[in-house]
Amino acid sequence: MLAVSVRERRRVVSVGAVRGVLVLRGGRWVVDNDSEVRLLEALRGERGARDRLWALAATLDAGLVGAGDLRRLNARLSAISAVERPEEVWRVRVPGDLMAAVAYVCVCVSEEMLSRWLGFALAARLDANLVRWLLPGPGWASWHAPHRRRWETFDRDEHWISELPKGFWSRLEAHSDERLRAVGVASDPASRPGLLEKLIDEHYGAPEVLDLVASNPRTPTRALRRVALRSRGRARPDLRVAQNRSATAGLLRELANRYDWEVRYVVAAHPKAPVRALRRLARDDSHQVRAAVARAGLSPTAVLEALASDRNVWVRRNVASNPSTSRAVLEVLLRDRLAAVRAAAAENENTSAEMVAALAGDRAIKVRSEVAARGVGTEALALLAADPKWAVRQAVAYNAQTPLEVLSLLARDTCEEVRAGVAYNTAAPPEALRALACDEFMWIRVHVAVNESVPTEVLVALARDEDRYVRGEAAENITMPQQQLKTLATDEHWQVRAGVALNLTAPAETLVLLAEDREGHVRRCVCENDDTPRRVLHSLRSDPDYWVRAAAAAAVERRRKRAGAPRPSSSETPEHP
Repeated sequence: MLAVSVRERRRVVSVGAVRGVLVLRGGRWVVDNDSEVRLLEALRGERGARDRLWALAATLDAGLVGAGDLRRLNARLSAISAVERPEEVWRVRVPGDLMAAVAYVCVCVSEEMLSRWLGFALAARLDANLVRWLLPGPGWASWHAPHRRRWETFDRDEHWISELPKGFWSRLEAHSDERLRAVGVASDPASRPGLLEKLIDEHYGAPEVLDLVASNPRTPTRALRRVALRSRGRARPDLRVAQNRSATAGLLRELANRYDWEVRYVVAAHPKAPVRALRRLARDDSHQVRAAVARAGLSPTAVLEALASDRNVWVRRNVASNPSTSRAVLEVLLRDRLAAVRAAAAENENTSAEMVAALAGDRAIKVRSEVAARGVGTEALALLAADPKWAVRQAVAYNAQTPLEVLSLLARDTCEEVRAGVAYNTAAPPEALRALACDEFMWIRVHVAVNESVPTEVLVALARDEDRYVRGEAAENITMPQQQLKTLATDEHWQVRAGVALNLTAPAETLVLLAEDREGHVRRCVCENDDTPRRVLHSLRSDPDYWVRAAAAAAVERRRKRAGAPRPSSSETPEHP
């Protein structure tokens, strides 16, 4: 167990049976006893171990992590800052609860790879300003990890930024690495437009800086136009400009004429894409670009009619699924030779029930399943309920417009997936739900517990089910009696208590009780409940669990937006450069 005791400018660090004394000299923590070699060996490092030890001490000094968390943090740093195997830096995934700690270490240690990681992490502040269209998020140029899946870069949590100490931003602003200082400014959505434009000239050869400037909502249009002309190699700021939600219609019109099909592809997906540009892109040589136009909600009716006869199946399928497609075009697509197009047209809400019902005898299972999910009339649903394929019968079972007698029949189906559909259906008859509440398959009972139309006595019986997942879903059902909720709030399994915490009809006193639950998952669910008292949310913002604090902060922000309240004052938010 790692233990640390703080003295004035001195620290005693124990790793197992090895003990070391750290002294602050020249602005750095150094080892000051004869156990230096053994201490460094205990920290599992040969080269760069002293820097790692200093980083850990600096992290402790900032109060970001406790002594018990240092072992986990050190393991992460071993992968991030391993000088012997620099390629490991691209494979490490820092968990959210350690993001602030590792970021502080990165800004304290002048090391190129750590600086790149920090630039990638800070770029999460710009994710919301980009159109998500099968492209990596900001910070990609800093990361340089082509083996990572593209959409993975959008899954970064940014609540850790609010947990950074005030000294972080001042350290970043005074960092010895000029490029990292620029990354800090470029990734700030509140940076001044003139300062962002200045970074383009000062960091012409820094792709990570240009990448962030192109992602920033405050970057002027003339600067975005300049950035779009500086694409080379793997750095593609022109793609980022096309993703920028602040890009003007004029700039998007210019990008629609670029020679690179990927740029035109992203422009077609932009919500501000000009109609004239969409008409031109509908005749593009690349089928990916035409498919993007077919999916765009702003595409004119005439463009969609032309693309409905495109030779590429993905273009026609996107037209069939577009909510702006006319009924006449959908009628043509319902007769397409490929099942994927017919299924998409059958799923489109603009397609009339009569047109969809005509496909009840289609040869493709996917098409019949889509027909079974629509309101196509009693006769067609009764016909599909006898389909030999269980996927089609399951779609009928989930359909709220299915007749009661058909649902009663499907509740006795030999396939458990079909019975689960009936159990979930709010239109299912009470007799069928009573029978399914005793089904041998646990997930069918779970579907009954979720159903808000289930009789009260059946729901109360499910609250006493032997399986904790069934009890947990029953606890989340808003029709559960209040007294039963209070009993479930003391269940031995946290999944059940979490269900009570998510229940919108749970009493306020029960939510206050669960806010002090020993399990972090339960406290996090309390934050997600819209009826949780505001004072409870504010107390959970200082919870020991990182994810609870993040959920509480997100809940407070949601309520602030719904109420239209102004943002908190600068004294209540973290210090920014």
